[in-house]
Amino acid sequence: MNWKKGYSASFLAMQVNPKTWQDLEEIKILDGSISRDDSSDLLESASVTMTEAVGEIWLRIYLVAKQNGEAARVPLFTGLTSEPTRNIRGNHESYDVECYSVLKPCADRMLPLGWYAAYGSDGTEIIADLFKQCGIKVNQEFGGGYLAANIVAEAGETYLTMAKKVAKAINWQIRPNGLGEVSIVPYSNVVKARFDGENDVVEPAVEDSQDWFSCPNVLRVTSENKTAIFKDEDIKSPLSIPNRGREIWKEENVTLPVGVSLGDYAMLRLKELQAPLRVLKYSRRYDPDVNIGDLVSIGYPGIDGTFRVGSQNVQIGHSCRTEETAYGT
Repeated sequence: MNWKKGYSASFLAMQVNPKTWQDLEEIKILDGSISRDDSSDLLESASVTMTEAVGEIWLRIYLVAKQNGEAARVPLFTGLTSEPTRNIRGNHESYDVECYSVLKPCADRMLPLGWYAAYGSDGTEIIADLFKQCGIKVNQEFGGGYLAANIVAEAGETYLTMAKKVAKAINWQIRPNGLGEVSIVPYSNVVKARFDGENDVVEPAVEDSQDWFSCPNVLRVTSENKTAIFKDEDIKSPLSIPNRGREIWKEENVTLPVGVSLGDYAMLRLKELQAPLRVLKYSRRYDPDVNIGDLVSIGYPGIDGTFRVGSQNVQIGHSCRTEETAYGT
């Protein structure tokens, strides 16, 4: 199917067997949306309106797309439903249900006291083992990221918060798919799609901005038991403390690369954080080949470049309209 061209969209929701991850029976849904955000705790969620209360179940949502006699069924989301809100309008009832990502069981389970991810170990194997202990099906690439230092569980550490710390330390991505399987992969530098005015893939209204206002000029970095603070006091820097007349702090806990001092890291990292970030917000047709963390090429009046997708909101409705935020690379 050519996702750049128009297609009709309908949606199918199925209850899922959490032991086999196979579909069981259809659940009627009226509408809703699916949110994906690379910066959120659970990475994705869904809000749906149902015709009946179903309690706590695993739910899978499909897009059924049709184009010139060709049809495709694409899994969009698999997650855990919560207690519904009942809506009564005369003789009609509906139920609004919030659905949690497949990562929810990892967020609810605490690590044992004293647990740590060991120096020199393969971070992808650690993340996979944490997820598998919570019943999550994992697809991952091995041998891509080895830890440069121990990562020790803090008070209140969950399986998910530790998995995300390890992923950050090796600069890999945790990525659920529509079937509820989780992949652990490096961030890709391959452009997955080109969006422009051709075939009206992107809607006419595009918001183009640069986020310099919140750029920090002071960075405090902590690694294990050491802390370094670097302040931008360069009179030639437009974001410096003297030129802005105020201090804007940011703090990070990091695992240092081998051979890099904490002070040098703080200085270089602050320069990275001060780069004004170009942000695009737009709506387009849904393309199953593009997810959060992917690179896309965008061509529009005054815009021609490569951007990394940070968030998506997929509407369960006409044409599967997708609201997307992408950041300049």
